Amino acid sequence: MQSAEDLHLRGELRGHEEDVRGVITCPLGVITASRDKTVRVWKESQDKQFLLDKSLVGHKSYVAPLAYIPGELMSDLPHGGIVSGSRDNTLRVWNVQTAHTIQVLEGHEYQVTGVIVRPDGCIVSCALDKSIRVWKDGKCIETLKGHEGPVQCLLLLPNGDFLSGSNDATIKLWSKSKCVHTFPGHTDTVRGLALLNNIGVVSASHDQTLRVWTFQGDCLAELVGHTALVYNAACSDDGGLIASASEDNSVRTWRPDGHCLQTIEHPACVWDVAWLPCGDLVTACADYTARVFTVKPDLAASAEAVAGFVAAVEARKQPQQAQGQDASMTGQLPAGVKMEEASVLLQPGKKDGDTRIVKEGGAGVAYSWDASRGEWEKIGTVVGGPGGDTVAAGNQFHEGQQYDFVFDVDVADADKFIERNELPTSYREQIVEFILQKTDGAVSTSTPSYKADPFTGAGAYVPGAASNFPQPGTQQSYADPFTGAGGYVPETPMDIDTSSILQTSTSFSHIPQHDFELFGKALNAQAVLKKLWEFSQTLAESDTSQGLTLSQEQAGSGLDHLIARTNAAASSSSAGFTEVDYMLLDSLLQWPAQQLFPAYDIARLVALDAEGAQHLAMHAGTLTQDSSGVLGAALFRGTQEPQLPANQQTGLRLACNLCKQPPLHQWLQTHNAALMDRFAPCCSSTNKPVRSGFATFMLNLAVFFSTAAKSDTEGQAQALSGLSELLIATPPGETDTLCRALIAVGTISSINTESKQLAQDLNVRQIAKDIQQQPNLDAKLKAVSADVVSTLQ
Repeated sequence: MQSAEDLHLRGELRGHEEDVRGVITCPLGVITASRDKTVRVWKESQDKQFLLDKSLVGHKSYVAPLAYIPGELMSDLPHGGIVSGSRDNTLRVWNVQTAHTIQVLEGHEYQVTGVIVRPDGCIVSCALDKSIRVWKDGKCIETLKGHEGPVQCLLLLPNGDFLSGSNDATIKLWSKSKCVHTFPGHTDTVRGLALLNNIGVVSASHDQTLRVWTFQGDCLAELVGHTALVYNAACSDDGGLIASASEDNSVRTWRPDGHCLQTIEHPACVWDVAWLPCGDLVTACADYTARVFTVKPDLAASAEAVAGFVAAVEARKQPQQAQGQDASMTGQLPAGVKMEEASVLLQPGKKDGDTRIVKEGGAGVAYSWDASRGEWEKIGTVVGGPGGDTVAAGNQFHEGQQYDFVFDVDVADADKFIERNELPTSYREQIVEFILQKTDGAVSTSTPSYKADPFTGAGAYVPGAASNFPQPGTQQSYADPFTGAGGYVPETPMDIDTSSILQTSTSFSHIPQHDFELFGKALNAQAVLKKLWEFSQTLAESDTSQGLTLSQEQAGSGLDHLIARTNAAASSSSAGFTEVDYMLLDSLLQWPAQQLFPAYDIARLVALDAEGAQHLAMHAGTLTQDSSGVLGAALFRGTQEPQLPANQQTGLRLACNLCKQPPLHQWLQTHNAALMDRFAPCCSSTNKPVRSGFATFMLNLAVFFSTAAKSDTEGQAQALSGLSELLIATPPGETDTLCRALIAVGTISSINTESKQLAQDLNVRQIAKDIQQQPNLDAKLKAVSADVVSTLQ
């Protein structure tokens, strides 16, 4: 029987520009599907590397489900083909040899989520519209219904029957177009199904478990270990191994009896897995990369490649290493206080707030389980009491008061957490407050005198902070990473100008919202100017970008006037921009992605001005790389991978402000779908301000749909799909993000019955009900979630 206990990285399949959402293996090679709307075919070379062979382009939205069509089943595909399903509601049948579509299957009302190919050549698909469709020769010949929620996955059985999994938490067995049996057991959406040879089938669920079933529906085993949604599963050819892909950023391998053999951490969420016939495993990850893992030492990746993979994983993980050794913890803890090995952190906590004290560098370090993120959060180092070098219940004093434990928390740890997670420094106090809450106030904190830039570790222009940052490790040193000058820091993500926004009454309902939320805070003129000068100098040092540098006049009086007029737009609808101002802004918007975010920040205020909006609209162009316009090309360039959080934050604020002035409404009408696609990775960002900005952008689009684009049903459906993903991805406690996302859903659902039905199908009502059950719920979030629950009845 195959062993997976020593799976190691073999290689990385890089080429997709967004999340790799699906993967299959077949005689044509490794096939991957992506949020970038493409399907890609990878073939193994003579030197055992997987190289890109074909890119299949045609879908209008992201692609996920894939199936192989054997050559003998379709006369047009003598060498076999591929069928793919997309969020554009269609399936496409591909001739891989020519990279052309030979059939487009249209009929589903919402996103296609699963596809299989029967032995008789019929294609069977499922979708969020709760239906299963059977296709023959490019036409739908049958529609099957039975699930009470969206259908998420399909699995072909050896006898020609098939299974379906749904948001209604059930699996259904279909034979001769009839549902003949229902498998209950999961407590949440059944997201993936896999055939387990010689045994039965495996299901993957949002309830964080997998289950092994007989073909008759008897549950043989429950596989428990993942700490977040499980998206899919795959089984080795011999039936000896199961692999699972999860939102918890890991792949796990299992025996069918439920024993977990290995956990392979990834840099991001893992959407799908597939086994190769040779026993290697392929994973599809949200970091735009598919990876192959092998048990064969001679196929293992180079040390450099493995180091790069490990570094990517570590960059994603929250720091969990102690920063020093507390000499007072060298003794043994007395009875009643248990210090455990660090390996205990490899297992999930029993409940939210579950605390463990583990040995790290000779000290005892306390961790608390955060159930919402599925991670252990470091609280601090346990320090000895005044009478000895051990920690005992009842002998700890802090500021004259006695506690069971005192955790010595250096807020430098909080700053480093902020750096790694690209959060505004204003969150430091929230982190400290969280620690205090978790420990009932028994925390000793020491605050360092510096604040670090989340991008470089130094003081710099950083979206989402409120002041300049000094250099880490120094006292009051405000150094920019480029020149050592003071940093430019725009508004905090939550600092939104609401002076012109209709304040929704809390006495009745928060939905629908009728007015846009705008980012209107004025720029810090001196800091913006310094940053633009520095970036211009950086461009001058490159042979490829010298033509984009500022002239002496532009860098002087030109920028002064532009910034002054821009700040006037923050408080007036007529800022008085000149043609020279517009020419300078257009030049800044043509800068490379690395230097683009200050231009975004200026443009967001220009968009609030009536004449400024007119200029942006006239020269917008399309949202493409080759656009002859300015605004569209700039937004496209700034959202190319890898996306910078600074561009995401300022770009989302700019996108929000495009909603205010009528001259930009036509451009927004034409490009809202493309904007949602470009900013879609923000939904799963680990950066809280980015998620909040994305929710604000989606809320503004909801208002736009309800006031100026009621007939744009495709845009409304795309927005609801993105909002449902955002609600699932947002951790409890992010009140602003959850509120805005729920209000957006409620606003779109109020437009027409179709949108309301889709929101119901996407299970948003249940999501809102789950939010209502969260402990210590904010009053506004409680009211908003209640509004959505009521609206979607």
